[in-house]
Amino acid sequence: MSAGVEQALVSVSMGVMNSLLNKLTILMDEEYLKFSNMSKELSFIRDELSTMNAFLEILADKEELDPLTKDWKSQVREMAYDIEDWIDEVVRHASQDGTTAGFIQKIIQHINMVRAKIRISNEIQQIKTRVMEVSHRRKRYKIDVSASRSKYVPIDPRLHTLYADEDGLEGIDGPRNQLVKWLLDEDQRLRVVSIVGIGGLGKTTLASEVYKRIGEKFDCQAFVSVSQKPDMTRILTNLFSQLGQQPPSQTREVQNLVNVLRKHLQDKRYFVILDDIWDESAWDILRCALPKNEQASRVITTTRIETVAIACCSYRNEYVYKMQPLDNQLSKRLFFRRIFDSEDAFPEQLREVSTEILDKCSGLPLAIVSISSLLANQATTRVEQWEHVRNSLGNKFGKCSALDEDYTIRKKDVVTQWIAEGFVSKVQGQDAEDVASNYFNELVNRSMILPSDVNYQNEVLSCKVHDMMLDLILTECAEENFMTINDASNVSLCLHNTVRRLSIQCDNGKHSIISPATDLSHVRSLAGFGASNFLQMHPFLEFTFLRVLIVEFSNVSNKMKLDFTGICKLFQLRYLKIEASINAQLQLPAQIGELQQLETLDIEWGSLVIPPDIIYLPRLSHLIIPESTRLPDGIGNMKSLVTLQSFDLGENSIDNVRGLGQLTNLRDLNLCNSGTSTSNIALCVDVLCSSLEVLHNLKHLYLYWPGICGSGLSSLHPSPCHLETLEMTYWWFSKVPEWVGELQKLQVLKIAVTELSIEGFLVLARLPALTNLGLRTQVPPRESITIHGMAFPALKYFKYWCRMPRLTFEAGAMPKLERIKLRFKEIVETPSGIVHLLGLKEVFLEIGGHGGKVPPRRGGALSELIMTIETHPSHPKLKIVSCPHL
Repeated sequence: MSAGVEQALVSVSMGVMNSLLNKLTILMDEEYLKFSNMSKELSFIRDELSTMNAFLEILADKEELDPLTKDWKSQVREMAYDIEDWIDEVVRHASQDGTTAGFIQKIIQHINMVRAKIRISNEIQQIKTRVMEVSHRRKRYKIDVSASRSKYVPIDPRLHTLYADEDGLEGIDGPRNQLVKWLLDEDQRLRVVSIVGIGGLGKTTLASEVYKRIGEKFDCQAFVSVSQKPDMTRILTNLFSQLGQQPPSQTREVQNLVNVLRKHLQDKRYFVILDDIWDESAWDILRCALPKNEQASRVITTTRIETVAIACCSYRNEYVYKMQPLDNQLSKRLFFRRIFDSEDAFPEQLREVSTEILDKCSGLPLAIVSISSLLANQATTRVEQWEHVRNSLGNKFGKCSALDEDYTIRKKDVVTQWIAEGFVSKVQGQDAEDVASNYFNELVNRSMILPSDVNYQNEVLSCKVHDMMLDLILTECAEENFMTINDASNVSLCLHNTVRRLSIQCDNGKHSIISPATDLSHVRSLAGFGASNFLQMHPFLEFTFLRVLIVEFSNVSNKMKLDFTGICKLFQLRYLKIEASINAQLQLPAQIGELQQLETLDIEWGSLVIPPDIIYLPRLSHLIIPESTRLPDGIGNMKSLVTLQSFDLGENSIDNVRGLGQLTNLRDLNLCNSGTSTSNIALCVDVLCSSLEVLHNLKHLYLYWPGICGSGLSSLHPSPCHLETLEMTYWWFSKVPEWVGELQKLQVLKIAVTELSIEGFLVLARLPALTNLGLRTQVPPRESITIHGMAFPALKYFKYWCRMPRLTFEAGAMPKLERIKLRFKEIVETPSGIVHLLGLKEVFLEIGGHGGKVPPRRGGALSELIMTIETHPSHPKLKIVSCPHL
């Protein structure tokens, strides 16, 4: 592990201490000379806290803390929180001490300043006394930290072991083959098979293996998680997406979604996996969307509860598969192989401790994989280091605990939240986002969080927390007073009266009750999921020191007004995320400019009016707003913006389009259009072109403007040479722009051209970093385009939409290609030379015409293509679907 990442992890485990020490140093700077007479006391406090921080770093490495040491550590942490809150309050009042016109007002201001100095002096003395008491307590009770050891851990010493092929999981072949046998018999009736067992046995993994093995044999398939507290709207919408159907836009009512989905599946052979069902009522709703259509459709459910499994199978017990723990031999093989590749290579001195570890795992594959992944990260085979691993990671993943199990967590959200709370900060050679990203990746490496979405650069974009791991996280968070969880059953996981971070998890319409003895004034992070009733009972003014506010309303009524005007008094607010339904009306404070610390404003869905004051937020780095939202004129003042999504070209003024060029720190820009008048299109495109030419730090550009001709952007100069992502699927160019060939760092490209020429294709073929290419054309190539050897050297995914994909792959072309998706209308001529794509793992064909049905596989060009794929040396998966809209 690099020093920078190690410092970040220590900072997180200590909570607030490093941030506090930095603020004490700032408080003593010239900006606060009015408090110079107190600098001696502040210096003493800082030095004492610095020493305590050193002790905390040592304690973080200890395997087990005695109760006395735990108590002292807790006192230091709580004291640090209180001191930082005091500093923030002092700085806020100091920033408000401006000169006031008028003689009388100046006298009043002077008197108030004198009083403030006296008050602050007294408070510093109280803080000093408290610090000394805590310091003396450690000495008085002889708290010993001398037995600690260094915890330096290198990053990924055995990366290949950490990401071993899941097909090699021990003991999975037999269960998988049994399920495949049940699912692929000749019975044309709908069949439901249920996998049942306790958490961690590998139910989801087994279902996933079956899904990968037979999924392509069906017309459509989906794999969705249900979870303990299912959001049916979210689940059904996810099913729509995976089963190839857009959900109805006019309503998101469950009954309507069920009816439309059922109609869509009526004449299809479908395969659906419903993972992690907790009660029969959830199944009763979902089964209504799955018609018994005599098409040999199949469903797999997974659950921990046997009665639920039996109900899912219509009480046919013969189709309930009961998962069993791994026996000792399989457990050892899985454990040893994950760490040292084989049992024979396992060091003898670790036999005893490994047996103890496996006993604790109780044959649960998830536990074995998680623990072995942690140990695979160790460069040493010392027994002490192995024993240490089990007890040293609690503080390193508590930041994910605000979310329920099976909830998808986006990496971008996690990173910006960590920065907002001060868990990570920039270090030499890395900015705060890089440090936070490394920390996130470390959690993935250690299997503490599970990758959910991974791009073709092997970057994890989102993750989940397994419910077994969540139990451990919540226990650790309660002990450390890191996070307080309060759910709809009014069960609050909290061991402290003073709450620092609060997560409210409510079902719609249910109240969440906080004990009157609980102090909410020091809450730093508030996450509310379905918590509208809680927010009505607890106005924002209660949360004086709030830094992070996340509010999610899943099912609000039509035109419901959500009043957020009270947030303008949250002087420490740095991160605000609001997710509501499309019908909600959000009201932000007119004085939003008072939120001088705000770094992230993320609002998804809802009707929104942006206050004019927003352009005066000096630290706003990430602005995410719904489409069709108009920004006030003057966005060129928002110099700190790094992310802007979704900037609506149809709603914003030409001056604002021009102002984009002044946002020179922009790295992520998402542009859309909800209806620019025809007369303004040319001017808008010209101004946009001028703005893009000067955004030299831009890395990711997304432009969604269906049907527009892209000639205005065909001659960008200079090109945005640092672009890594360029998505303009619906912006039609007459040919591939020459400036695209200058994008040497481009990794993802989605582009549409009227007609693809050989010259244009060569421009794309030479891009050295391109891993993901989506290409649309209207007119088929006049002649076959030959892809020569070493063309597209880094490409892993190629998606090509064309009426007739006239392509020829020569030996050596696209040497790293793994997936190819071809979408075409006429099956007169198909690509040749696919056999030369030696790394191919998956072929996906979308074919138009044929009345929306999959065309026959026998005879003609399609038959030849299928035969080529089926005899391909790498044995790629093949999926063929119809696309009636082509």
